[in-house]
Amino acid sequence: MSGKCRYNYIDRCARLIFAVLLASALATGCQKAGPAAKEAVVLRDESAADSHVDFDALTKANSDIFAWIYVPDTGIDYPVVQDRDGDDSFYRTHNYLRQEDPDGAIYTEAANLKDMCDFNEVLHGSSPEDGTQFADLQKFLDKTYFDSHEYIHVYMDGNALIYYVFAAYSRPDTRLLEMYDFTYASGCQAFLDEIYKEKSMNKLVRSGWEEAVEVDNFLITLTTQNADDPSRQTVVVGCLVGDVRGVIDRVVDYSNPDEEW
Repeated sequence: MSGKCRYNYIDRCARLIFAVLLASALATGCQKAGPAAKEAVVLRDESAADSHVDFDALTKANSDIFAWIYVPDTGIDYPVVQDRDGDDSFYRTHNYLRQEDPDGAIYTEAANLKDMCDFNEVLHGSSPEDGTQFADLQKFLDKTYFDSHEYIHVYMDGNALIYYVFAAYSRPDTRLLEMYDFTYASGCQAFLDEIYKEKSMNKLVRSGWEEAVEVDNFLITLTTQNADDPSRQTVVVGCLVGDVRGVIDRVVDYSNPDEEW
């Protein structure tokens, strides 16, 4: 097993960009919320960009809420939940207030940590015809759209994270957390190999980021079932480049999971 590691910046130029982003996040703290929260929790009357994520109010409404995801210049601006009972199918058919809703909610599986310290935090969401939830993810398969949408913001109680979108592609609709064991470096590398080495006509990888991400980085993967082909899913993958409080950390296990003891 390695010692503790922190996320890696890619190059000197990127560090300057991310320093500006972090300064902005520090100035605003966790001030971000969208229209979805206002449907059930009275927060503020400002626009989504100026609102405040009141985690006390949100968790009182539903203790399963542990984060807020916001992707600038998209409709993705929602609470993130994880079912308290470990039922990974619950939020497919219930909204973030645990009410029955065919559009579901934005959620993580029980196998993911809610502190965002896993190698790959996988967020699921549906793609309704009205363009809500994760419907905008499918736009990332267009290179022009992909090139102009670079950041994913995740707000938590007392922290703000920034991820840089470096890949988007369509893949079979299989569970990433079942397919890859992200508790081991080998499982992390296998997922990176899928991104970097498997050929795909519609796969987009950010210029300059080819082979740049390693197993000691921290990823977020947003996934939604393809609207035109339910057997496939669209994934948008970001790498952590900003952690306001500096608490995102983990130990990377380089041992062989198949080794017999």
